[in-house]
Amino acid sequence: MKCKWCGKEFQSERTLSAHMCVKKRRWADRDMSHIRLGHRAFQMFYELNTSAKEPKSMEDFIMSQYYEAFVKYGRACQVNEWLQPERYTEWLIKNGVKLKQWTSDRQYDKFIKDYVRKEPGLKALERTIVYLSKWSDENDKAWQNYFTEVSPSRAVHDIRAAKVSPWVIYLSGTGNKLLERFNDEQVAMIDEMIDPPFWMKLFTASKEEVKTIKQTCKDANI
Repeated sequence: MKCKWCGKEFQSERTLSAHMCVKKRRWADRDMSHIRLGHRAFQMFYELNTSAKEPKSMEDFIMSQYYEAFVKYGRACQVNEWLQPERYTEWLIKNGVKLKQWTSDRQYDKFIKDYVRKEPGLKALERTIVYLSKWSDENDKAWQNYFTEVSPSRAVHDIRAAKVSPWVIYLSGTGNKLLERFNDEQVAMIDEMIDPPFWMKLFTASKEEVKTIKQTCKDANI
């Protein structure tokens, strides 16, 4: 009677069943969301950095010396509600960011700025409306009133976290009312995300998408 995870031997099946070493606990926790996120990041790390043909299994992950670091990353993705974890993981790997820095807000801020600028407008619209609906449920307010009723401090957080896209802020009828409520310090905090010259240039080059988003916002009464 031997534990497959730690190699400890037991006199009976009962005592083996009751045994719980670190790696056996990891196996028991394998279906937790942040652990699955960590496992997927672990797989991607090997897929993009080595010539391995077979994806790393959950058992490979549990036995790895990097298990804790990847689980910490998975937990950060979940707790912070980071967008597109797989896209972010790929960005981290391709940019050569060290594993210990993967949970850094600074790294995520770099990624999200790049992501928001490249995200298709209609996808940004859909994602923003989903978030406004969540805000509505949390605050018992109509989601269409977000730009006029959300607190400026909450809006700064939402914009920096890419919960609310400049596609909607600039192209909706009420988005400018939110911008008018920010003080100079708050504008400075979101300046890289709402960068007017960049977005005006993008809108000029995306006339059909702009037209569709403006009409959708109008129909939704925002």
